[in-house]
Amino acid sequence: MGVLRGAKPGLELARREGEAMAAKHNRPHKEMLRQAEQPQSEELNEQDKHRGWERAERSWTLHEILGKYGLRYDHLEDIPVSEIRRIQIQPVFKDFRSFKLHGPMIRHALTQPVTGELLVTRIGYVTRAAGHYIPRPEGSLDHVFQYCLEGQGWCEMQGNSWKVPPEHVILIPAGVPHYYGADEDDPWTHYWIHFTGSRAAYFTELLGVTAENPVFRLPRSPHVLSSLESIYSLANLPRVTKHLVAASGALADFLGRINLERISKNTKTELAEKRVEETIDYMRKNLGQPCTLNDLARIACMSPTHYSNVFRRREACPPMEYFNRLRVQKACELLQGTNLQIQQIAHSLGFNDPFYFSRLFRGLVGKSPSDYRQGR
Repeated sequence: MGVLRGAKPGLELARREGEAMAAKHNRPHKEMLRQAEQPQSEELNEQDKHRGWERAERSWTLHEILGKYGLRYDHLEDIPVSEIRRIQIQPVFKDFRSFKLHGPMIRHALTQPVTGELLVTRIGYVTRAAGHYIPRPEGSLDHVFQYCLEGQGWCEMQGNSWKVPPEHVILIPAGVPHYYGADEDDPWTHYWIHFTGSRAAYFTELLGVTAENPVFRLPRSPHVLSSLESIYSLANLPRVTKHLVAASGALADFLGRINLERISKNTKTELAEKRVEETIDYMRKNLGQPCTLNDLARIACMSPTHYSNVFRRREACPPMEYFNRLRVQKACELLQGTNLQIQQIAHSLGFNDPFYFSRLFRGLVGKSPSDYRQGR
């Protein structure tokens, strides 16, 4: 499908939720409840699903979908928003299910203690949604969470574009103009959640998401899928307050667990980096001592394989190659700054075989130790 070229970068962020928004713009909080009355281009809802439209046996690309309704456009940006909204409320996607909270319930829920802070307004799932395309040139009043399971999606926002590969989330903050859809050659299978409330922005900030950095990895796991299904099931129960409260709680737990896992992963990464740095410090202080991969892994409290992998990611070379580079670097200093014989230098750096030292030196520096000393 490609990325839409018509988005305008630098558009002002829309108003934030709740009292902070009201204070900034001098508007009563209840005006924010208008979100229930404003049309938004969204995925199908259950009411639309049962209008008697027969589902297609295959997935159409967006232009084929438009063509079915007698519409022809050369470029995505030429498609009027009103048309894309009208077409995509028709049941053209395979394996589609969704929940949508309608206006009166949204207005009521946003006045309640729990759902006023975090409220699921839409949630759904679709398989291989070829032709899926959502333009929101004025942004959404909800925060939009899209989780790709298979295939690939794309998003354009504030002049930047992102691919959304499998096991990745794009979380679009409320009020930010954006466009997203399915990759034309490999359309995505994905879940979506729209949420709002006075504390909704806090959760996007908690996950480190901004309009400039909206994509993060979320590994597929039974827990992730069961959490999404639980939120869907709770939200899709009869629209009474207790079910909406339960759905809000499930969403808060889900987003909180994602944050916890991300922090845990970052903490583990930081710890591994620190341990690798300790081994590098050990290398520098022990250039003349025998040193093996097992020795270094033991210092890092890792297995040799794990240590090597972490070290390679950090330094772009294996640990022992790095150690030899440090030793040869020191040899260069001694060759230029002292009158020590080459054999003495080799021995001081832990090389018992001067011929091996010379071969290693030539391989890394490009000339022999004697040529290097003579400046040739």
